[in-house]
Amino acid sequence: MERDKVIALIAEDIKHNRLLNGLDSIGLNDNDRYTLSLDLVIADMMGYPKGKVSDNWLEMYHKTMLSITNDITPKEAHRRAINLFEALSNIEL
Repeated sequence: MERDKVIALIAEDIKHNRLLNGLDSIGLNDNDRYTLSLDLVIADMMGYPKGKVSDNWLEMYHKTMLSITNDITPKEAHRRAINLFEALSNIEL
């Protein structure tokens, strides 16, 4: 697994979610039309078998993405990506 690439991908998903969550906060909801579904790509890159990603893993990933506010800095987004990567790495199948 290429840790830095996975973290970079998580950081990009955080950036995307900052935009969507910011738009949602002002009443512009995309109704999930612009969801990237990178969670399963990231799980695959982290070595989880397809179809075997636990509900706990998915819940942590999505809960974190929903908590992203549109006012965090890129540095904070990268730090959160590292923290999320480490937390996800500790979840068993």
